[in-house]
Amino acid sequence: MISRIPLALLFLIHYATYCTSVAAQDSAYSAVGEHKVIVVHTVKLQDKKRNKNIEALVRYPDGAGPFPIVVFSHGSFANKEAFGPASAHWASHGYIVIHPNHADARIDAEVGGLGRSRSSGGLSGALGSGGRIERIKDVTSVLDALDQVETAIPALHGKLDANWIAVAGHSFGAYVAQCHGGVKTLVDGKPENLSDSRVKCVVAISAQGESQNYGLTAESWFDARTPALHITGTRDRSAPDRPGGPFGDVNTKKIPFERSPAGGKYLLIIEGATHVSFGGKLGRLRGGVDAAGLTKYVSLAFLDAFLKQNAQAKAWLDGEEATNWLGRQASLQRKL
Repeated sequence: MISRIPLALLFLIHYATYCTSVAAQDSAYSAVGEHKVIVVHTVKLQDKKRNKNIEALVRYPDGAGPFPIVVFSHGSFANKEAFGPASAHWASHGYIVIHPNHADARIDAEVGGLGRSRSSGGLSGALGSGGRIERIKDVTSVLDALDQVETAIPALHGKLDANWIAVAGHSFGAYVAQCHGGVKTLVDGKPENLSDSRVKCVVAISAQGESQNYGLTAESWFDARTPALHITGTRDRSAPDRPGGPFGDVNTKKIPFERSPAGGKYLLIIEGATHVSFGGKLGRLRGGVDAAGLTKYVSLAFLDAFLKQNAQAKAWLDGEEATNWLGRQASLQRKL
């Protein structure tokens, strides 16, 4: 005689099996790195050409160096404190991470929520052509001021490797990263390439597709040849993101990957992740997927592959090992 298993017990067994299947196993990229991480919360950088001062947070590894550099551009009305978990993870593995405040940065002490912005024009002002271009130029200003970073933080003297630089960003910051990776944006109605040759790769988290508000056209990505990791989620929506509608969705978030030419292009789609799932403030998603964890782990492998020229990291990204490791948590598409 076959005994019946109570329905509630069957549910628990299924739920436990599912959670086990989506929980990431340890890997070289999920483990904390060997370096102690040091944070300097405010460094003031001066751009004399634009007559502008930029406040930045710098997170760096304690070690001999030299270390590759990642400049992280925050989202609308976030600030230089955003994406601390990812930044700390990268730094522990030997990266110097610089987080500039943009003009729309929140001035609240607490991280979380939109808070008050330094910009008087709100989101519409920040998204104007001038505001968009100023954000892109902020990152260029940071790259021009690396000597000022060394002066402000004497422990970093001779440790910033300006030969290996990445730009990463979330949301509006992903737009900045894309543009530094060769994506053309409208300037005074004409498509312009505002990329910086010093930037070797970009990480764009919840980036925009074709968008009037961001000056991105159907052809914006056709010549974007810089290696890029795009990260989104199956529930990722942000506004404004496309002509004719207030919200984009995961299909618009795929556009930067789909329209870019092959060569070091990757698209990570995390199951259940929304626009605000990637930075580490919300914890695990329903079903146990750690979106913030996957963001920092896979991006670390990408940075190792394209900034440190690590063949093992490149093979991991390109092969079945990454696919098997992600399992049901996420998919990783490639255009090699």
